[in-house]
Parts: sequence; C-alpha cells; structure tokens
Amino acid sequence: MLLVAFALAVEPRSVRAVPKRERQDYRAPKEKTSAGEVLLWVPRVLLFPVWLVSEYVLRRPIGALVQAAENEQWPAEIVAFFTFGDRDQIGLFPSAFFDFGLKPSVGFNLGWKYFLAEPNTLRVHFGTWGPDWIAAKVVDSYALDDRETLSFEASLMRRKDLPFHGMGPQSPSSPRFRYQTTVVQAAPSYELRYWRSSRFESRAGFRAVYFGDGGCCGDRSVQSAIADGSLPAPPGFGQDYAAAFQGLTLTLDSRRPRPENGSGVRIEARGEAVFAPASSSASRRSWLSYGATAGAAADLWAARTVAISVSADLTDPLKGTIPFTDQVTLGGERPMRGYLRDRLIDRSAVVGSLQYTWPVWVFLDGVAQADVGNVFGPHFDGFDPGLLRLSTGIGIRSNGQRDSGFELLVAGATDPFESGFRYSSFRFAIGSHHGF
Repeated sequence: MLLVAFALAVEPRSVRAVPKRERQDYRAPKEKTSAGEVLLWVPRVLLFPVWLVSEYVLRRPIGALVQAAENEQWPAEIVAFFTFGDRDQIGLFPSAFFDFGLKPSVGFNLGWKYFLAEPNTLRVHFGTWGPDWIAAKVVDSYALDDRETLSFEASLMRRKDLPFHGMGPQSPSSPRFRYQTTVVQAAPSYELRYWRSSRFESRAGFRAVYFGDGGCCGDRSVQSAIADGSLPAPPGFGQDYAAAFQGLTLTLDSRRPRPENGSGVRIEARGEAVFAPASSSASRRSWLSYGATAGAAADLWAARTVAISVSADLTDPLKGTIPFTDQVTLGGERPMRGYLRDRLIDRSAVVGSLQYTWPVWVFLDGVAQADVGNVFGPHFDGFDPGLLRLSTGIGIRSNGQRDSGFELLVAGATDPFESGFRYSSFRFAIGSHHGF
C-alpha cells in the first residue's frame, strides 16, 4: 500500500494521462459470401430430394437392419437354412420381384454345384403371377478350366403386362397400352475370361416369339387401339416368328475383380445376327443388332467408385421388317432405368451415364445413377440434343452372384428436354432379378 501511495503522489499526472483501453472484439471477422458459395446452393436444392431418399429411405433404415442382422448372425443362419448336401452344394432360395407398373412375380432360384460332375453347375429360376405371367430359365455350365466355360441355356417367358407407349424419341408418357408375348429360347454358349475382367462370349441358338391377345392392368390392349385407329400398328406386331441367331460380345476391362481397386477402363463391342425363315421368300426376315460401350471408373476410396460411360446400339434390317420387340429399347434393366421396361423403342439409341457406388454392407452396394439419352431412327437419324431425356435413380443392390441377386431401386425419368424437362415417369422396384 505504501508503494502504491508513493507512486500516485510522485506521478499523478502521468498516471491519469494513460488513455482508456478500447474494448476488444474477439469474434471472428465476417467474411463476404462469394459467388461460388451462392452457386453451391443450386445443386444443394436440386439434389435435396435425392439426399432425402438416401438418408431416410435407404441409409438409416438399412443401417438399423444391418446392425440387427450382424448382431443376430442372420446371414449365416439364412444360408444354412437354404443350403443342402455334403458340401452345401445345393441352394434353394425364394424369389420375389415387384416392379410397380408391372405385375409382380414370386418363385425360386436353385443352384446346384457339382451337378453330375465336379466342374458342372446347374442353375434354375422360376417365377410366376398366374398363367399370364411365367418366367422359367435353366442354365447348365461346365467349367473347362479356370478361364473357359461352356453353357447351355433354355428359357420361357410369357407376359401379358408388357407396356407400349409408341415408337420413336417423342413417344408420350400417356396413354399406355399393353400387349402379350411368349418367348422361347435355347442356346449353347462359350465364355473366355482372358485378362483381369475382360472376356469373350459367343452364343448361337433358336428363338421363337408368339404374340397373344388382350391386355391387363386397366390399360387398353394394343390390338384394340389398332382396331379403332387410335394407334398405328408397331412393326411386326402380331407376326409370330421362329429364328436362328448368333451373338458375339468382346469386352476389354482393365479393372480387377473385387475386392481389388475398382479403377480402370472398359470397352465392349457386341453384335447379333438373326435369321427368321418362313414358308415363302416374301415373308422371310433377317436383321442385325450391334452396339458398343466405353467407360472409365475411379475408385476414390475403399470401393467408393465414380464411373462414366457412353453406349450406342443400333439395328439394321438385312431383309424384311425388324419386329418392334427386337429393335433397340431403353428402360427396365437396360439404360434409362427410371422408365419401365421397353418404354422407348426405335432403330438406334445413345446414352451417357454417370454412376456412383459405395459399400453399404458386406453383400450390398449403394448405387446412384444419372443417364441422359434417347432412341432415334436408323443410324441415329433425327438426333437432336433437345430430344434427349434424363433418368435418375438411387438404390441398393447385391454385389455377389446374380443367382439370387437383390435390388431396391427408386428412380424417375423426364420428357425430352425441349418438351419442358419435367419428370413424367416414376419407378419403384424391389426384389430379386429374373435369371442369372
């Protein structure tokens, strides 16, 4: 206290002359919002529905289900329940597929390793939804060695719910008509796996197509629409045929099989010649289908992969008319999956795709995909960027064998860009695939 008093007495003016310290602002300085940050809100808003579906329809429910399955050891128990034999060589799994807008199907998938011989495998699929919806397929594969396989395939497909919207790139989303076909096919095939994921495939066989009468599902049949003049007859409609075919596929794929890194490039060329003889030379038909796909994939981290590809397909008549059922189609299991099967039909098609896949569980991958493309006339006649359509989708799928492959898909697709770029198609599919 004495020192303080002495200091105040000796230098009172200097002490009082010290200016008052300004209050400091310790908050972070405000930065101006850049134009780039403002533009980021555009994709955020556009992709918000996709994020909503991914987060609350896929990730969270599937995450809870996966956690419960791992805790309770469901996969091991399920596999043990549906497999038989000394070496668990027989597997019999139930099958069901629901593609809303089409009739569902239920059935089974059978796989039998070492059938009759050590390197031989038998696979059978059967699905049905009554006498108007039957899918049956049998494939017997004999492994010559680690790289070569001989197979024989026989299949029957009978459906009465097949949709038809018209031909060409501007076919409308409504009205929708239905038609019926029965397709019987038998073919031996040969496969050679020669480098990484590259392969060569060849098959030749017999195919017969029969058209039925009537429709289903509350839509008018193609026959009735043709009869009253509201729909032009599609090429070859109602003309049953039996044909021989020869197909080749050559794939160059630098990617290594899983679980290796998924980066690489892929180029595929494919072609099929079909010859349909008839009782007279005037009714004979033959045509050629061919196409190619080129793409690249980058495994960003731990099987999180971005892939981009471009594909083109064409059909050319060699003699007579190509049936509309054998022309190029988009939708369903083909590109532009936001549409039901065979939604777009014409003589050629081109599609660009962007896909992102990521692991959801040991047997499941998440998939988000966007396609831009459409069908066009012979050799892309009438191609116009304004006629292109957009298809987007998100879902999950199994990453193992297709014998009992599972998929859940939520997707949609638009009208041509020049017609307003509005979503006119919605697709929800869940279940196991037909066939292998």
